[in-house]
This record gives sequence, C-alpha cells and structure tokens, in this order.
Amino acid sequence: MDNSSRLNFELEINNDDMQSLQDVFCKSNDMYIMCIGKNLGQITSFSGSKPEEDFADSNFSPELRREIVDSFVDGSAENIVERYGTNDYLMYRGVAIRGSEGELMGAWLCFGVDRTQLPIEVRLDSSIRLTTKDSFDKSISLIETLTKYYFAEKFKSHLLRQKLMKEKDVENEITYKLKKNEIMTDILRLMESENSFSKISEDILKESGRYLDCTHTALLQIDSSGIGVDMISEWCAEGRKAMISRFQEVPLVELPFMNGKPYTISSDASLPEAFEIFFIKYGIKAAIFLPINVNDSAAMYLCFFSIGEERKWSVDDLRFANDIKRIIHTVLVKKITTNSLASSYNALEAILQNAGYGVVVADLAHNQILYTNDTFKIMFENEVDRLAIEEIIFDERYTLPELNGYSANGSGKWFDISIDSLKWVDGRDVRMITFYDITDLRIYQKKVEKQAQEDILTGLYNRQACEKDISLEFHVAKKLDTKFAVLMIDLDDFASVNEGLGYKIGDDLLEYVAHSINDISYIHGKCYRVGGDEFAVLIDHENYENLDLIIKRIMNLFDNPWRLNDQDYYCTMSMGCVKAPADLEDSTDILTRLNIAVHGAKNKGKNRFEYYSPKSEAVMAEKVKMDQAMRKAVEDDCKEFEVYFQPIMEFINGLPQCCGSEALVRWNSSEYGMVMPDKFISQAEQMRLINAIGEHVLLEAAKACKHWNDFGHPEYKVNVNLSVVQLTQNDFIEKLKNVLEVTSINPRNLTLEVTESLAINDMEWMVKILKAIRELGCRVALDDFGTGYSSLNHIRSMPIDTIKIDKAFVSEMGSDHFSEAFVKTISELADSLDVDVCVEGVEMDKQVDMIGKFSVNLAQGFFFDKPLSRGEFEKKYL
Repeated sequence: MDNSSRLNFELEINNDDMQSLQDVFCKSNDMYIMCIGKNLGQITSFSGSKPEEDFADSNFSPELRREIVDSFVDGSAENIVERYGTNDYLMYRGVAIRGSEGELMGAWLCFGVDRTQLPIEVRLDSSIRLTTKDSFDKSISLIETLTKYYFAEKFKSHLLRQKLMKEKDVENEITYKLKKNEIMTDILRLMESENSFSKISEDILKESGRYLDCTHTALLQIDSSGIGVDMISEWCAEGRKAMISRFQEVPLVELPFMNGKPYTISSDASLPEAFEIFFIKYGIKAAIFLPINVNDSAAMYLCFFSIGEERKWSVDDLRFANDIKRIIHTVLVKKITTNSLASSYNALEAILQNAGYGVVVADLAHNQILYTNDTFKIMFENEVDRLAIEEIIFDERYTLPELNGYSANGSGKWFDISIDSLKWVDGRDVRMITFYDITDLRIYQKKVEKQAQEDILTGLYNRQACEKDISLEFHVAKKLDTKFAVLMIDLDDFASVNEGLGYKIGDDLLEYVAHSINDISYIHGKCYRVGGDEFAVLIDHENYENLDLIIKRIMNLFDNPWRLNDQDYYCTMSMGCVKAPADLEDSTDILTRLNIAVHGAKNKGKNRFEYYSPKSEAVMAEKVKMDQAMRKAVEDDCKEFEVYFQPIMEFINGLPQCCGSEALVRWNSSEYGMVMPDKFISQAEQMRLINAIGEHVLLEAAKACKHWNDFGHPEYKVNVNLSVVQLTQNDFIEKLKNVLEVTSINPRNLTLEVTESLAINDMEWMVKILKAIRELGCRVALDDFGTGYSSLNHIRSMPIDTIKIDKAFVSEMGSDHFSEAFVKTISELADSLDVDVCVEGVEMDKQVDMIGKFSVNLAQGFFFDKPLSRGEFEKKYL
C-alpha cells in the first residue's frame, strides 16, 4: 500500500467506531488504551475521567510512548512489546497496527495498574482502574487478535474501493483519449484546407474551445503601428457575450502578457498588479496566453479565457493548448511562405563535419564505406589502427549498441564506440559507427580519483578517504574479532593563528603538523585531514597494541613550540579517541563519537586527551537539544525549513541567461537562528527526518517553478537534491507523482539530482529508480560528478539528462592542467551523448572564460548569484 493510501487509511480509522471500541474495552478490562498513528500522532482521545487522564499523563510519559512506537519494525512478526517504568505496579504494553504487507501504521498504547503490586502507602484516586498482571496480559492478547481481524476487513474494503476507482480512472482515460483524438483529427484536417487563415483559425478556435470547455478562445495581433492590439478571431461558448468588439486598438501597455512569453494562470494564482488590473477589467478568472512567433517575434497571441468561472488548468490542458498553438503556427507559416528546407547530403555533411567525434557510415550489403568525417580520419591516421577498425565496421557480429574502452594499439588511444542501424539519405539500410576519443579520460581518471580523496594543502588523505578506511577496518575487525582505534586531533584556538599571524603562516603550520603526525611510527599513511584544523589517525588492528605509545608520541609533538622560518610558534591540541567495534553495530557513528570526545577535552580546558565516554554531558545534551528542536520543526509542518534558489545560467550565444535554479534548504530555527545544511542534513538523515524535509522542499520548489512557468518563463526549471534515504523509500515514486499532480508542474521542468557516490554504490537499483523518475517525465541530474571513479565506466548506462561537474575541478581550472582536461573531456563526452553539462562553484571571471571554450551549456555559482529566497529570486529573475 503506498503512502497516500496509508495516510488516507489512518485518517479513515480516526472515527467513532475506533473511539467506541476503545471506550468499551477500557471500561470492561479496567485498563487505559490510546491509539497512536505512525505519522499522524494520537488518533483516539482518552477514555476516562479527567483525574484518570491526569494520572495516565503523569505516569506514562510522551518519551515512553514514542519509544514503544519506535520499537516496532516494518515487516517484523513482533506485534506486542513490553516496557517497564520506575514502579513495579505500573504496566506498559504496545500492540502494533500493521498494513497488508507488514508495515507499521500505528500502535495501541496500553497502560494498567496491578493491584497485587500496589504498595500500601500509595494512595490512588478512587476513580483509577485497577487490574492484575494476568488479566492485563490476557487483554493485550485479545487486543492483538481483534486488531488483526478489524484491520483485515478494513484492508479488504479499501482494496475493493481502490480497484473500483482504478477501473473508473481507466474508463475516464479512454473516454478522454477518444474525445481528444476526434478533436485533433478534425483540427488536423483543417491544416490542409485551402480556406483563408482567418477562416481556418476561426474553426480551430471553435473546436479547441469546446474541447477545453472554456468560455472564450481568441487570436490577438499587434497592429502595424506596434503600439496597439486587435482581436482578429474569436469563439465564445453559447450564451456568452463576444469580446472582439472590446479588443480593437487596445493599447499594448494594457496587456501585460504580450511580451513574447507564455502564461498559464489558474484562478488560485497570485497575480502581479498589472495582471490583476487586466483580469478585473474583463472579468477573467483564468487564462492561457501563448505567443505565436514568426521571424523570431511574437506576431500573435493565442488566448484561452475562463470568464466569470473559477478554473484550474491541468497539465493536459496546457499540452493541448500548446498543440493547438503549433497547428495555428504551421497554418500561418504555410500561408505566408511556400519555402521549406529539404534534407540533403550537403546539409548532413556540414553537420557531421563539425561534430566532435568520428563518424563512419557503411553499407554492409555492398561492403562499402559511404562516408567518413574529418575527425575519424585524424583519429585513425595510424595504418595498423585503421585496418583493425575496419573489422569492426564490416563485422556484423558487432551489433551491441556500445563498445566501451576499445584500445587502439597502434596509436595508444582509447575509444568508446557506438553502433546504430539507420536509413541513409538515399533510403538504403546502413550502419553508422561513432567513435569517441576517451584517451584523456583514461590517462587522468587515476589522477581524478586521487584528487578526490586527497587534501590539497597537506597532501594527506581527506575526510572521504578517512570514512572509507574506517568502514573497511571496522569490517575487518568484526570478522577477525579484533579491535582498532581512531584518534581525532583538533588544534586549539587555531583561528587566532590565522587572524594574528596570517593565513600563510597558518597554512605552513598545518602542513608541518600534518607531516609530523604522519611520520610517527605505526601511523604513516593513516593520518587524514578531516576539517580545517582537524586531523584523524587510524590505528588498525595490527597496531592496536601500540595505541598508548602512539598517543604519547602525538602529545609529545605539542609539548614544544613549532619552528617555522626560524621562529617558534606555540600551538596546542585537544585529542579524542574511540575504540571500536565496542558497542557499535556499524562504523557510521565513529566520527560522531570522536567529535564528542574532542569537545569533551576542549570543555575541560583544552590541551588534553580524552577517550570517548557516553557521559560527555555537555556535548550530548546540546546534540539532544538540537535533535529535539529539529524534530519539533518537522512536526510543525516543516515551516522553519525555508527553500532558497540559486540561479542556474545557460550560455546562449556565449552569454549567460537564467534558465532556472537549484533549490537549497535552510533551517530558520526559532531557537538557533539560520542553520546551514551542512549542520543538520546528516543528522536529519540519521533521525529519518530527511523524508519529511525532502518532501517539503520538493513540493515548495515545484510550486515556485510552476508559478515562474505560468508567469512568462515556461523554460525555467528547478533542480531538487534527493537524499539516499528518500530514494530508498518504497513509496518515493508515488510521492513524486503526488507532487506533480498537486502542483500541475510540467514534469520536464523538474530535475532531481542524485550524487555520483550514491549511483556507484548500487548501479542496478539506481538505474531502476532513475528510469521510473524519467518515465514520469522528470529530468535527472548526476551531482558532484568527478568525486568518484566507478561511474565513469557506467555513465552511458545511467538514464540521466545532466552531468554536474563538482566545484573542486572548476576551482582549479586555470592553475591545474588535470582539472581543465577533466572538464574538457567530460563536456565532450556529454555532448556526444546529448547530455547537458553544468559546472558548479563558478566564482571568477577566468573560470567563465575557461568553460566558454568547452561544450558546457550550464553553470552556477557565486559569480552569477548567491542562493536567494523565493521573493528575492522572483524580484531579480521573473
């Protein structure tokens, strides 16, 4: 059962039947029960008097209630859990309410008072119900049985209704398609008519107006003076008053939509002042305005009006309206010109000669090469390579769509090869073989991998490599039943070094410290820079017995001043240690515990060493406090989570123009102020709050983009980042469908971003879900590209529309040859695959100049603009 069905079902059970069942059961069994939904909170109200409710609230805390609900696991056979309080006479149980596939939907929280265990000195109000443990347990078993049968019937009726609704939807869809096909057939026939444009357009307006069930359809045209507008054709529904007489010589400035942009405005849209004045003047409640361009200017506007009636345009309405616009445009062009472009070999040759890849067209039936472009000739100048490649060209066994990683032995080059069957310009069957030179990619991919895991300043491995090595060591230690340890070193007051002595001295000191730690015996190669002034050291299971010695040697390093450029600089450090596996089930919490240990050392005066202890009260209390604040913010409909938009620029004729934005979340906490994503996203994922936050961002971003599309920018798209936690939810596709339905956004204008590392982890699953996303019409972008390696071998098999090159490569362009080569190679590969390329983190003129030399069509970064609130974005770009 998908999430929306579950939600409706939870709402459905919140009724008098459930309350009555609970009331009777509590009274007859001398106990207290309440029903809690997994997502909706408390469903039934308390069964009992006010003193009884006060007693239950004071002895059955919200934390214990939540603990019981959270203890149930989807798909588990366990339906009853028992918890204990501070008093032996109080009994707590939970009974799971599960869906048809074993997923948790809610729980009965049961509370009882055992009279046999009640101390003599405890005096309870006379209204408090008393029972025994034996009776209480029997009642719990009965609740479990009743719940299974009750909800089984509910599921049966729900599935029956769902089936009936689906059959009705199919019937409506068929009726809709038949109606649309009939209308479109009649309209398409008009295209061949010899009648005048005026007569043909009048007939088209009539048929399309009836189909869309609007009150008026019309064609508007700017007059020869360029300052007035006339309605040249109109249809209005029966009983409606024509508007054509009012739309003659209307000043262009009074029509805010006639600026060359399309607008789709439903009754519930928030109107700018100019539109509001226009709509009130003509009694318009909703409208669609579509420009009809001739010679790159809007010669006419096709208009669909709903006058005096509320109307919300659907995606299908907009598609149909655009189809009509294209038909009228075709008729118009046909009437004003008889010139047309015909396909020719010369035109095709001009295109292929300018392609950045080698092309061969061969007739296998006659063993004849029909065409090769100049790029191919240059690629295979070596005679040995040319002879070898001809075997592939004419060998029918090579029928795979792609041949990746072909090695040309003569020249030492590497190629990806694509083979396709098609019709040639003269109609014969041919095969086209395309060659992509990936030599630079092969040469530099190892360099790329190293750069992605290496800290530029110190030469140490970075946090990504550290997490990877810790995870591997954790796996080994578990398997061998051994121990290892991780140290974290945080330089004390390092900011004062940068501010007082300058960043050059600060960088030199960091580099010196890094090399000094890394050179200690048993450490070499296992020291990582994990933050600005933070270092981690992995003590593997083979060196674990030397842990104390290693800790002592590191501390000794900081006992004396650091000597740089013949001067002494004093710098101390706080160090924490975590021993593993200990009570850890996986490696993900090790760095978190290290941070807690380091903060513990700093809180005790700095310049000291601390082992991790769960009793680090200050740090843990602050973490719990922030977690609670985040949970509260999510429960409050995510109102504190604000969506910002960073413009994405498209290069058109070499000039950047806004084509949409990337949606970025900010937590505007009432308690902590503005919290940036790097401070809460990871924790939100661990707490499983990221689903609610992600859904909120997705919905708000889609709403904003739909508004932009309706008000003059149908080309604007919005990119939304997806967490791995969101993508692993079985109902994610259903949630995405719901967003598309609620907002009516054109799916092509919604781009969902996934990270490269996520794609590498489970390629089969990733391809499956990305295909499902694209089947809905949405676009997919591969984010942070270049920070991994494996995806380079799989990128062709991934259903993506855009590659976003990580900012680490963009920042080094102009100073690092490898970064330039990487961006150039990826952009050329993407161009050959018809995939967009977006470079992130553009901040300087020289970076813009560099990417202008490559096949890069999209860019974003602070050079163009910072992330903006929705209001700020619309003020600048709408």
